[in-house]
Amino acid sequence: YPSGGGGGGFGGMSHGYTRIPGDTGSVDVAKVNELLTQRNDAKRARDFDAADRIRDSLRTLGVEVMDRDRQWRTSGGGGMGGMGGGGGMGG
Repeated sequence: YPSGGGGGGFGGMSHGYTRIPGDTGSVDVAKVNELLTQRNDAKRARDFDAADRIRDSLRTLGVEVMDRDRQWRTSGGGGMGGMGGGGGMGG
């Protein structure tokens, strides 16, 4: 399906991904945005091998990308559905 052009727009991010609200994990956000942009460009060019390599680089930084939601978060950084919740005491 053809994707309409469309540049930056929201927040000046050309990749269109947003960080999950509440994610407070420590990460180089500028580096994440740079990699997400490169990955998006690779996918647009149908270079899926490169896109997968970039995704692996993001994982190395501790970043998980949810393509379906066009969101990302740090591993263990909290946020909605974050890794490992604290168990509450019942009673």
